[in-house]
Amino acid sequence: MKNMFNMLKQVQEMKSKFSDLKRNIENTFFFGESSDGLIKVKVNGKGALLDISILYKNIEDISKIEFSIKEAYSNAKQKAEEFCESEMNKATGGIPLPFDMKSFL
Repeated sequence: MKNMFNMLKQVQEMKSKFSDLKRNIENTFFFGESSDGLIKVKVNGKGALLDISILYKNIEDISKIEFSIKEAYSNAKQKAEEFCESEMNKATGGIPLPFDMKSFL
């Protein structure tokens, strides 16, 4: 019975760690920029686009804007994913989990 209580305590501690992790990821911001410097974006740790800045005076055509937005977003989202993976490894001690925790975050 004591073993069961220890296991429940560990589960509760893990749940608390993941709640803190989720909050940390949602409240951490990443910035991406297109290689031409025309577009800058801000995403949160989950990769949600929060802000976009466009330097209009140097843009010749719409296709350049579209490409630059995708490039800047991809850059910021990659940073967010790397951060998320790093934080997950900290929370789990590097132990791989049998399921995808990203869906819970």
